[in-house]
Amino acid sequence: IWFHELRYEGTPGLWHTILWIAQHWFHLPYASLGVIGVLCAAAGAALILWKAPFPRPLSYLLLFSYFIVYQYAVVARSYNLLPLLVFAAAYFYRDRAHPVRMTVALILLANVAVHGTFLAAAFGLCFLIEAIKEWPKLDEAVRRRYWLCGAAIMLTFLFLFFILRPTPDVKEFAKSEVAQDPASYTSWVRFKEVLAFAFLDQPLLSALFLFLAGLWCFKRGRLLPFLLPTSLMLFLFEAVHGRAHHHGTVFVATIAALWIAWPTSTEMQKFSPFDRRTTYAMAGLLACLFCVNIWDAAVVMRNDYLYPYSGSDDAARYLKQVGADKSTIFGYTYGMAAIQAFFDHDILENIPTTYYHEGLPLHGEVIDFREIRAAAPQYVIIFSHAPQAEFEEIDRPLRSSGYALVHFSEGRILYKRLVDFGTSYFIYQRIGPVPAQAPVQ
Repeated sequence: IWFHELRYEGTPGLWHTILWIAQHWFHLPYASLGVIGVLCAAAGAALILWKAPFPRPLSYLLLFSYFIVYQYAVVARSYNLLPLLVFAAAYFYRDRAHPVRMTVALILLANVAVHGTFLAAAFGLCFLIEAIKEWPKLDEAVRRRYWLCGAAIMLTFLFLFFILRPTPDVKEFAKSEVAQDPASYTSWVRFKEVLAFAFLDQPLLSALFLFLAGLWCFKRGRLLPFLLPTSLMLFLFEAVHGRAHHHGTVFVATIAALWIAWPTSTEMQKFSPFDRRTTYAMAGLLACLFCVNIWDAAVVMRNDYLYPYSGSDDAARYLKQVGADKSTIFGYTYGMAAIQAFFDHDILENIPTTYYHEGLPLHGEVIDFREIRAAAPQYVIIFSHAPQAEFEEIDRPLRSSGYALVHFSEGRILYKRLVDFGTSYFIYQRIGPVPAQAPVQ
């Protein structure tokens, strides 16, 4: 995993290692994925509840906001570790006498995802700048620990560079027939999207929130810990790689920066009336942000009960029911990995790995009707994010090749208050011999 496959996913392997241990050491079933995710989320929630510097009502509101209570909790993936580790870095930020604690948090954070690596670099740099300012006050033993911690972090980044350094057969960096983002999905559109959905669901209001929060951090002397992580997350989404679940990285980075900048009770006692009023205003602004996100969380949880999040479970049940896994099956696109997880062996003849390998040659990336016609598998499964539109494209050539749609497993894309078709599966079965002149597209 670490030395071969991670470069194809472009993400560090802490989450992969946790799942590997759960599977190989404890033999936990696939369903335990949700339990592992919620345990990570619960640890982050506990840190917020007991260690966040915000007034207690704000901490409760933060706990029930969309990214904390749903996106990085219910949806089990590596980002569930982000709140725990980012907020741990924010908690240790002011402790200059114990750099080892901060270093452990940053190294773990750097191994969560590429976004975590950027955040670890940003918060680590800010922490180092603050430590340099206080260098004359630190004793010799603490200084030595800083040197060792700095070396450990640099070695971590160097290790990740070599592990994730793409090779010529990595899909994202190779010429292939993989569809690219439409031209209409411009950088400006992407920027407005992440700005809106990371905060107040509307770009102008979200920009105003960021501006006011930045002003407050500047007045607190904490502009760099605010500006650097937040801008890096915005840049990473807009310029490099961004999907809906990455919006939360901007949200978490901003809240961590405000965590760092938040005054202690001792500082509040020394504040002037103006400083106290601006802090109360910032608390009110955060309350508005969290309340909007609580609304989002309530709606998405309701929708999660109303709609299937993914069609993979239903598709796997159907395949087991008809004994399809004992025959020949061809599957297409990366979504097949979600079905493979329900079986203890590779059920697909055209994809040589049970996980989806993101390197060239791209097995099962594009629906290959020539391949289907030549091999004539008993079943063909197609994962779709837009089933209504794609049905028109795939049904006719498959029917002409001797196949009929026997099952459809619906899944929905649930994000905040949005519900859309997606994560669905078409299951076709061969009902007769392949016609000699079956059309090929």
